[in-house]
Amino acid sequence: MLAAIAITAAGAVSAYAYSPQSQQSGNITYITGGIGEEERSALQAAKNNYNLSIVSAAKSGAYVGDTHLVISDRQGRELLNTEAGPLFYAQLPPGKYVVEGESQGQNRKQDITIAENKNAHI
Repeated sequence: MLAAIAITAAGAVSAYAYSPQSQQSGNITYITGGIGEEERSALQAAKNNYNLSIVSAAKSGAYVGDTHLVISDRQGRELLNTEAGPLFYAQLPPGKYVVEGESQGQNRKQDITIAENKNAHI
């Protein structure tokens, strides 16, 4: 009886494994999260489907959740405004963008270029 319960419980855990859900903002598709090992592994496995990757981390190297991200085009038009976990992956059309992030009172702004068949990392 105990073995049957253990097998059932193990099957239930794998049936509810984390699967990142993509979100859409205009023509930007993205996934975010990464709190916990299972979630982080699932997101990293999906990373190759996106051409922009952002990792939010403290100066110590520890992952930081609760990052506010804004992606704008070069003319300053806001294309995405969202809360992000420590891992953020997006698929953007080729072009030039400005990425702004704020977490734990720290701000960072960076220009990026998404080229055809190339990835950008922040």
